[in-house]
Amino acid sequence: MTDREHLRRAGLGAALVALGLISARTAPAQEVPAPAPAPTLAPAPAAGPVRPLTALPAPAPGTAVVGGPVLAEDVQVVRFSVPEGTRLEVLGPPAEPLTVADAQSAGLTFGLRVGVAYRLKLSNLPNAPGGELFPEVELVGHLHRPPGIDPMKFPIRIPFSFEDLDDAAVKGRLVTQYVYLEDPDQALPISFPKDQIPVVTLSPAESPLKVAAALGRTVAIVKVGGRAPTPDELTGAGDYTFPNMPCPFIGPEGGKCSLPCGPVCGTPPPPGRPWLPKDEFLCDGGDGGAPMSFGGDGGLQGIDPRDAAIRFQADNRPRVLPTNRVCIYAPRFAAVRASIGANQNLIIENLYVANLTERMDAINAKQGPKKFTQNERAAMGRHRARPTVAKGRQYAGDHVEIRVLQGFDASVNIAGNVLVQGPEFANSREMANLFRLREKLNAVKTAETAVVTGIAEGLGQNVMAWKPQEMVGVEVPPDKPGLAVVKQVDTGEAEPGDTVEFTIFYRNMGNVPILNVSVIDSLLPRLEYVPRSALGPAGTVFSANENRVGSTELRWDLPKPVAPGEEGYVRFKAKVR
Repeated sequence: MTDREHLRRAGLGAALVALGLISARTAPAQEVPAPAPAPTLAPAPAAGPVRPLTALPAPAPGTAVVGGPVLAEDVQVVRFSVPEGTRLEVLGPPAEPLTVADAQSAGLTFGLRVGVAYRLKLSNLPNAPGGELFPEVELVGHLHRPPGIDPMKFPIRIPFSFEDLDDAAVKGRLVTQYVYLEDPDQALPISFPKDQIPVVTLSPAESPLKVAAALGRTVAIVKVGGRAPTPDELTGAGDYTFPNMPCPFIGPEGGKCSLPCGPVCGTPPPPGRPWLPKDEFLCDGGDGGAPMSFGGDGGLQGIDPRDAAIRFQADNRPRVLPTNRVCIYAPRFAAVRASIGANQNLIIENLYVANLTERMDAINAKQGPKKFTQNERAAMGRHRARPTVAKGRQYAGDHVEIRVLQGFDASVNIAGNVLVQGPEFANSREMANLFRLREKLNAVKTAETAVVTGIAEGLGQNVMAWKPQEMVGVEVPPDKPGLAVVKQVDTGEAEPGDTVEFTIFYRNMGNVPILNVSVIDSLLPRLEYVPRSALGPAGTVFSANENRVGSTELRWDLPKPVAPGEEGYVRFKAKVR
């Protein structure tokens, strides 16, 4: 099957749906810079399209077949890991026996029920060969495996390290572990073997339950101490109290999950929608987090981990179209531990005495007598005036009249006419009138009229004939860009250490060339790009840069425009951490 046929079968329907997103996710016209020089890729091989997923037979609802025995819905496969030479057994309640092909894991893999506390026995310890430990293990969560997936392939892993056994058996400490299912967005970008999980040691001041709930979904609580259990403690009663609500996720068959569940990490969906256990899947593609857009320099912004999109230019405007999202079932567990001794929280403080000694301060101020002497000369005040006969003279006939100036004040208030009138608004609402004219595309229109012949008889005979009227027109469809993109993966499940292959198909669905096409894919922290595995058309410029979560952002810059009807793909491999 060629790539063209595979695109039509696998993703043509999704491509047409994605085509409608082009107009809704456009941005103002920006100048697109030319890509930086980089090594070019070899042309992708013509053969070898992505293999379609194989449909596996689904088991009966609520059961899973594991090497012959049938597991109930509330039974989870748990695999322990201990130092070499250490023996492990389940004291009580009895565990579900499982058939394991691997002889090394035969005595370390059991079927444990959710909500039941199991007592284990560890003997032949590395630092204390004659000592024994009795850990308590309680499952507070479970997996939601899709139908057809072997439970033995994804067991809940609980480790007992040399440090755990040494703290409990030699140092007399209580070791507490909270095993949780990692949130793929917050996972550590570190590769581990299949039989190991990342473990972080906390300080005594930190709460392991709160830290585990913030990083993922708690599935198991483990306590390791030096005390031997009593007969009453072998009945399965644990210390953890389940909340008064069942598991909020949907079950493997799509129905509502009825099992009890521990603390759940994540944002609930809107009312009426099912809550999917996304922490059990690695989903890559689409546009999550901040929406992708173009900045002032024309560069693409908002590429978050797990985003995948194709960037192109049409109608002199840069555009971006996200791919669909593909998911792989690949749960990974991690643990946080706290080791607390008998005097771990003992704080000793010496008696502190504060002595404050103050001397009396005396202020001595000596002031001598002050003598104030003011010497002034004798001052003589003399006033000399000549004698005058008459101070005022008035001749006869003079009339002297003194009047006080009287003023007439007239206060007139300004008479104003104030008219307060509110603004008048004239609202006229008119609905937009849409005029739609649907006309099918007619390549050739021909309108012909019948031949009309008129005969006039009289003294003479006159025959007249009219030529038929013809109208021929060709309508050309308008120039319209369109691009479809489909992402696929070659498997539906993967364990840590497996290599998966992703392929991104693209096709020009319009009737104009698509310019400056770039394919961008930012990987999750649990996906590690395999060097030199990227493929693309001949002359493609490929670059791989580190993103903000410690993984890789991949980019393919195509060498030429994509002509109408042309299609292609880019491909790369990633290792599951």
